[in-house]
Amino acid sequence: MKYFFDTNVISDFARNKESAIKKVQELASKEDSEFYINRLVYLESLRAIPLDRKKLYDDVNETLDKFTKLDITQEVYDTSVKFSRFCRSKGITLKKCEAIDYLHFITAKHYEMEIISDDGDMAKLESKYDEFKESINA
Repeated sequence: MKYFFDTNVISDFARNKESAIKKVQELASKEDSEFYINRLVYLESLRAIPLDRKKLYDDVNETLDKFTKLDITQEVYDTSVKFSRFCRSKGITLKKCEAIDYLHFITAKHYEMEIISDDGDMAKLESKYDEFKESINA
């Protein structure tokens, strides 16, 4: 199974948050698991580490090197915009970092992956995604 990791899970894992560690270990224990991030998750995960935490930075960077990095293609950007507008037309509003959430969500969908996130906004997006796909295929 292919899994796309949202930044919040990577950040929680780096902070040794038990729920994130358990989730990553559970998925890693499955024989066919493949872990992915996009280059924006990579950037978000590393940029937030304090400058005086070099060892943490090195450890997170080493961990992220084990993930396959996906490109955010023009098609992903275009679909993110369309999906965002569709969700807004349905009254869906997200917390902070709305554009980034759409990019991560659509990246996972574009590459046919399950998104691993602790962000409740992803569940909101999931609830509208099939309706969105139907609307563009109609």
